[in-house]
Amino acid sequence: MRTVRPCEAGCGLKSMMTITVKFFASFQEILGTNSVLLSPEEDIACVADLIEYLEQQYPVFEGRLEKRSLVAVNEQYSQRHRHLSDGDVIAFFPPVSGG
Repeated sequence: MRTVRPCEAGCGLKSMMTITVKFFASFQEILGTNSVLLSPEEDIACVADLIEYLEQQYPVFEGRLEKRSLVAVNEQYSQRHRHLSDGDVIAFFPPVSGG
């Protein structure tokens, strides 16, 4: 029996979409750009799917986005199960630390 992630349950998102992904601070430095425009062929239903896709496309991010990032969708902080739609802007922020 296959385990279904929260973003897969009842989603049915099969259409092609275009999203903008923005990177800030150390994520921007790692990738060498502050944003990418994506029209993935794979079904990306939610933030968790996007993280998995980005870590496959950009191996330099492997393990960093899932465990060490804050995510905003359309300028609102979001959970990993947040559904994505065509035209969304997703931003990844590294954790903030300091003293």
